[in-house]
Amino acid sequence: MLNKILKREREKRKYIRYPAEVSIEYKISGENIERNDYTKNISFGGLCFQAQSYIEPGTVIILKFPTINLHSEVVGEIVWCSEKKETTEIGVKFRNENDAYRARIIEEICYLKNYQKQIFEKKNEN
Repeated sequence: MLNKILKREREKRKYIRYPAEVSIEYKISGENIERNDYTKNISFGGLCFQAQSYIEPGTVIILKFPTINLHSEVVGEIVWCSEKKETTEIGVKFRNENDAYRARIIEEICYLKNYQKQIFEKKNEN
């Protein structure tokens, strides 16, 4: 039974997710309203972010990462939306290889930022 669950999770998760709290700006395709929130995690294939409200799966979304690169946009598609008590979590998959490549660079930056934070915290403990 446990093997079946683990196998299903491996099939479900194609890419490793890295926890990363990075500021994002996004807008739904066809709308002019730009919103600001934070990522929860990111991978080569997509990301999860915390939003103010529900966004319908299948919706095309344009993402920017202002603290990392002001001029780069990534196009994604909402694949799931989960409403929690105080926030809503949104799952996004990147729509093409170019966007996935950009996200890979962002993922690496997030990894480095997390690593730097850990090193900084260890230095302050000593």
